[in-house]
Amino acid sequence: MAQASDRTVDNGTGAAVRSDINARFHALFTNHSGTTDTAMVEKYAYQFWADTTANQLKIRNSGNNAWIPLRGLSDGAVEASTTLPIKIGGTTRMSIGGTLAEADGGPSVFIKTSANPFSSNDLNNEGAQFTQRGRLNIGVNDSFCMGLNRWTSTGNYVLFAYEGSQLSGATISTNGTSVAYNTGSDYRLKENIAPLTGAKARVNQLQVHRFNFTKDPSTIVDGFIAHEAQAVVPEAVTGHKDEVDANGDPVYQGIDQAKFVPLLAAALQEAYAEIAALTARVEALEAA
Repeated sequence: MAQASDRTVDNGTGAAVRSDINARFHALFTNHSGTTDTAMVEKYAYQFWADTTANQLKIRNSGNNAWIPLRGLSDGAVEASTTLPIKIGGTTRMSIGGTLAEADGGPSVFIKTSANPFSSNDLNNEGAQFTQRGRLNIGVNDSFCMGLNRWTSTGNYVLFAYEGSQLSGATISTNGTSVAYNTGSDYRLKENIAPLTGAKARVNQLQVHRFNFTKDPSTIVDGFIAHEAQAVVPEAVTGHKDEVDANGDPVYQGIDQAKFVPLLAAALQEAYAEIAALTARVEALEAA
């Protein structure tokens, strides 16, 4: 068979190219009796196509429907009708594409898994998913999900942004010994600064409970109920009481208990001031 470099191919409508190349492969796999070994053609030749739109000459594997441009033509892109698998030793280790719904992230790059890793507890769904919508899902059965490591310098592990702009001071960082979870607190980010008063009365409004979570009945913990705490420290709670999504499924509230620290600190300061005043009165009475 002539090498591609030995002849000029006129892409044209593509019909002549397909006819010529496929004829050559059929000739290559014709046995001594003059009969074409169709199985050999399908196994090794597959199907050729001259894509006039992309100006590419492509070969398609009939098993996975992946169009692979031949070397030296156009941009060398690989096309697949649904999913393009990448196999090692006959086992799919990575795939690109898929038919996931937009709600699950849409077409994705999958490592090991072939479905949303968090859609079930199936052990086969261990792996990673990088979705077209920018999500990263990681599922493991043991050890850790993600490892972050800095070399030669301390500083940030993670930065946070909104609408393309970094959130000032919002990072996860290390000083080489411990990890800090930071939110912006520079005075230049703030205005209308005033003392926090009446903190002790607000703390007394907080209802503190003991309870267990439904998934762990044997463990009793101390804490708040989100909507109750929201009435006292709104910035500490996300979501709304009894909220549901479009399917009627619960959208659960969350709580950031660190947001209670300023109120508790102010309440302690008020209590310490009262204690100091009472101590002074007692000392004055005792000295009389």
